[in-house]
Amino acid sequence: MDQFRNFIVKFWKSPTRWVMVITFAGMGLSLLFHAVLIPRYLGLSETADALIASLKVVLLFDIVIREGAKFSLVPLFINEARQKNSEDFNLVTNGILNFSIIVGLLCMLLIEVCADWIAYVLLLLLPNSSIVTRSEMIMFLRLTAPLIVFGSASTILGAVLNSQKHFKTVALRNALPPGIASLAFLLLLGTEQLAHYVAIAYTCGFLTYFVWLFIGVKRTGHRYMLTWISSDVLHSLKNTISLPTMGFAIRQITARLLVEVFLVGKLGKGAITLYNSAFRIFSAIQTLIGISVATTGLPNMTEEITEENKQQFRHTLMGNIRTVLFIATPISLSLIFGSSLIAQFLFGDNKFSEQSIQQISQLLFCLSFATVFFCLIPVLNAGLYAQRAFGYVFRNMVTMAVLNFIIALGLVSVWGLMGIAIAVSLTAVIAVVNLTYLLQKTGVSLFK
Repeated sequence: MDQFRNFIVKFWKSPTRWVMVITFAGMGLSLLFHAVLIPRYLGLSETADALIASLKVVLLFDIVIREGAKFSLVPLFINEARQKNSEDFNLVTNGILNFSIIVGLLCMLLIEVCADWIAYVLLLLLPNSSIVTRSEMIMFLRLTAPLIVFGSASTILGAVLNSQKHFKTVALRNALPPGIASLAFLLLLGTEQLAHYVAIAYTCGFLTYFVWLFIGVKRTGHRYMLTWISSDVLHSLKNTISLPTMGFAIRQITARLLVEVFLVGKLGKGAITLYNSAFRIFSAIQTLIGISVATTGLPNMTEEITEENKQQFRHTLMGNIRTVLFIATPISLSLIFGSSLIAQFLFGDNKFSEQSIQQISQLLFCLSFATVFFCLIPVLNAGLYAQRAFGYVFRNMVTMAVLNFIIALGLVSVWGLMGIAIAVSLTAVIAVVNLTYLLQKTGVSLFK
């Protein structure tokens, strides 16, 4: 009881509290958009599947860039700020920012030019789709492709702010894109091209977030300059983000396309929307708890490693793990026993049949058993990022991606959508075990 009381007092005073509050609001908007508005007003239609599949492709680029860089760049910026004066540090951040904008533009042009081919590949993954679906996919891809530019630049600005412990400013990422898209959804409800306007609004959300971060960085004293990245910084950047980015690329391609589009799409029309509706709820919890705790804990752990204080580093990491356990365990139990009520509350209207609601409930039930493990993954990963053990980060990501696909491939033929959910849960448990082992190899034992 005393331990729980001490946790409440410490948590209330920590920056994690505000990050989780803001993230919670963002997750609510994300769930509203992805898990409520799309299935409720677009139904289990080919248009809904086309919009979700297209967003998965575009967000795949954004997620790979963001997730491959947002944690790994924080230690880089902390070390650069310690070693350089403010003017030189300003040159470093501007060079990396401008480089990220170029990368984002190249990715955007790739999607714009290859939209027809990408839609063709998606149709191969969705054998039940029609020619109309392909034309819609092409349009959705081209409307949302610009968000990669804003997302790429926002990743750099967010890492700069996180390294300086301005967490609340960065946390709004989870709220602005789905929030603006949801607002457009509700304001334009009933219009003929509703899905197209929503896709544009989602892109505008990323633009708004970029402007918000730019203002936040400027308030810290940053001055933007049109300068190119130096060869030394480019070399450090390559060593910092190459392995995590490749790992995330492999993981995202495997999870988002091979599993969530290819395997799920083979189960029939509307299967992608059903699975996406359940998985968004599960994924939002990981972002709310795991990502929030990992984000706020990473700068302190990096400073402790820089000062070669591994004992304090382990103490901080264990505190972050306890925070996740205290918060995620009751939420996991709530999902296990309340999955049917949650599904009925969110989707209980005439757009979803009782059978569809029951399927979402079953998916939530299967996923809920791995909630705690899923939330622990980013926290344990942060322990590797702080030590700049990027090879171990890469190894874990690739291993789990391959395992997830193999397990899902084996279970989908037996249990359908539930098999996919069980595969995700099993992979999360294995990932926590593997990360614990990798931390042990760096000299940090969680069981000492």
